[in-house]
Amino acid sequence: MRRSWSLGWRDSTYLAARPGRERVNRFVVMLLVLQRASYLVPAAAGAFSADPLYRNVALNAALLAVAVAWNTTLVVATRRRGWFAGWAVAGDVVVTCTLLLAVSPNCLGDALTSANWSSSALMATGALAGAVAESLAGAWALLPPALAYMVAHAGDLGIRYPLPVDIAVRLNSYLWFAVIVCFIHRYLKAQARRLDDLADRRLATETGRVADQARSAERLAHYRRLHDTVLTTLTAIARGGLDHQEEQVRLRCAADAEYVRLLIGREGTGTAARLEESLAGVVTRASGLGLRVRYAAASLPERVPGAVVSALADASQEALNNVVLHSATKEAWLTVIGEDEPGNVPGHRVTVRVVDRGRGFDPASTAPGFGLTSSVAERMREVGGHAAVLSAEGEGTCVELVWPAPQEAPGSVLDGHVNRDGDRPRQGVAPATGSRGTGRQADRGVHG
Repeated sequence: MRRSWSLGWRDSTYLAARPGRERVNRFVVMLLVLQRASYLVPAAAGAFSADPLYRNVALNAALLAVAVAWNTTLVVATRRRGWFAGWAVAGDVVVTCTLLLAVSPNCLGDALTSANWSSSALMATGALAGAVAESLAGAWALLPPALAYMVAHAGDLGIRYPLPVDIAVRLNSYLWFAVIVCFIHRYLKAQARRLDDLADRRLATETGRVADQARSAERLAHYRRLHDTVLTTLTAIARGGLDHQEEQVRLRCAADAEYVRLLIGREGTGTAARLEESLAGVVTRASGLGLRVRYAAASLPERVPGAVVSALADASQEALNNVVLHSATKEAWLTVIGEDEPGNVPGHRVTVRVVDRGRGFDPASTAPGFGLTSSVAERMREVGGHAAVLSAEGEGTCVELVWPAPQEAPGSVLDGHVNRDGDRPRQGVAPATGSRGTGRQADRGVHG
């Protein structure tokens, strides 16, 4: 409410977030509202004068009530839009013309005295017409009140000065109010546009600088990793320190080659690239342990928090470690994909699957170890994700990592041997969130 009735000028944070044109409009609106209050207060005070000022006091009170009601309506309508609508300008012209034709004849004595508060309403309408006028053609609102003023004062026009001169003198302030407010509004809008342009250029420059820094940091990270892996291996072989025919050296070369292949296949920069790079490092380390990992990525979202990238990479690393230690196979698949969230919710969900065709296990009789519960499940929970395992004896294993976690994530072997109904799972099956089946089933579903 405070923001609405003050047109935002009591909330500097709100105004700072608005475009320059809107800030200017709200400033001019506030000035015009205060100007109108300046003539309504003396007009209301005239009703309590000890001297008779009006022929019909009740009529003056009714006209004053109309003026107050209209100005209240104008303020309420304008505060919502931040500027004057066309119907509001037309309505103000009609109300002012009515006041000029009704208040002036109701005044006792000289109609030019301060008791004739309709002249102040004329000034307010002139200022409003000047504010909304974008060109001379837009100044149409100035004409009807001027004609109404001349009709209302037809009896005293041309007495002191010749008629044209008297009209010019009487309407001088009215017209200049419009010109001054029009100039102020147009000038402030032009300055606001320049400031907005400067702010946009500065933001673009800063964004470009940050992007350049990110690219430089990424290139440096690539150089360091290439130095620590491929270059180190090649240098050692060239100097005779390593025999390239040894099994250990061949595994190391295969891991380095896989890392370079993943770097070449990467596209883009930003969070998606960092996620791919992190998983590429996971694949490289697993390859160094003698595990051949087939890696694929698709449709990754551009914005994934750094903590989530780390959690997905670390959990994937632990899942591949388990393949090396327990699956009795030398091959695994690691896939990462960005998917639209269910229910057409804007945004993306990241799903990482680690699949092997090893010997698997029976989740009903095998308790999850520390690696699955802490290194995998806890890491994902800490960043708002979910981990699940699907396995069966002789069918391999599928570890699925999902971020953000589904609203109703089903239980898994990582959650204390519970299934969707909260009971112990059926023999040989551990539920998994969105999994495609066990190791062999998941491999067929994901990899074809």
